[in-house]
Amino acid sequence: MQTPQTATNKYDKPGKIRVLIVDGFSNHNWLQTTLLTKNILEASGLFSVDVSSAPSTQESPGWDSWRPPFEKYDVIIQNCNSYGNRPTWPNEVQHNLETFIACGGGLYILHSGNNAFPNWKEYNRMIGLGWRDKDFGWTITIAQDGTIQRVPPGQGGNTSHGERFDAVLTRLDTHPIHDGLPKQWKVADLEVYSYARGPAENLTVLSYAREPMTGLQFPVEWVVNYGKGRVYNSTFGHVWQDDINPPSMRCVAFQTLLIRSIEWLSGNKVTWRIPSNFPDAQQIQLHKITTKKNINEQQ
Repeated sequence: MQTPQTATNKYDKPGKIRVLIVDGFSNHNWLQTTLLTKNILEASGLFSVDVSSAPSTQESPGWDSWRPPFEKYDVIIQNCNSYGNRPTWPNEVQHNLETFIACGGGLYILHSGNNAFPNWKEYNRMIGLGWRDKDFGWTITIAQDGTIQRVPPGQGGNTSHGERFDAVLTRLDTHPIHDGLPKQWKVADLEVYSYARGPAENLTVLSYAREPMTGLQFPVEWVVNYGKGRVYNSTFGHVWQDDINPPSMRCVAFQTLLIRSIEWLSGNKVTWRIPSNFPDAQQIQLHKITTKKNINEQQ
């Protein structure tokens, strides 16, 4: 997309921003999601990216010893989803992530990672809004004039989404991640969640879109302050079981915002330039992802 640029991590040492992708189980294609995300980030020249895969069940070999070294990284990308009776991370891993973010780390919630761990109290505080039942917590809608409306537990529906579509996003206030972007742009193959719910504390909505089934406008991107740390959420990046190079990941808007949000989460200045082919409100733009492996070679 662009010429690689030099980065500095949050400790003011020369080098790349250190990123850890945590995966291992999901109702989505987590292997391919991780592979494509890793390639997008590494192609920018800004990041070094490692992967830590959780054992798939509590009975799997390695469950008792799996302890991702969060403290060695600037940003964690969360690509696990416990939906469908999949496990919650061990208590020690939960505590370690809470400490890492509260002490100034960055957390990127990658698509279905937002659906995970409904019984983990601090995770709900970190993500602000998640895939939850209607009695779980607050939800947010955006009025036609851009006003944020907080809807209490029990009002509205459970979190859901309709068919994916090329959605027009509208940004709200100026944020470093969005600096230089148009007021509106089109994103490829997006799920717009209706009635995502949670504590919604210390939360800022960055962008929103109209959800066709309800006719209401819901957040698509939002950030949460958790202690000294930062958390970024969006519904970008859907990769289903048989997807190899889905448009959701080839979307120029997604790729640009992924890179810029990881920069921001690391505590650095956002330096990644908006590409000349960044989409407008009329047409999506897709960019090829060159991968070193495909999903079959990884398995």
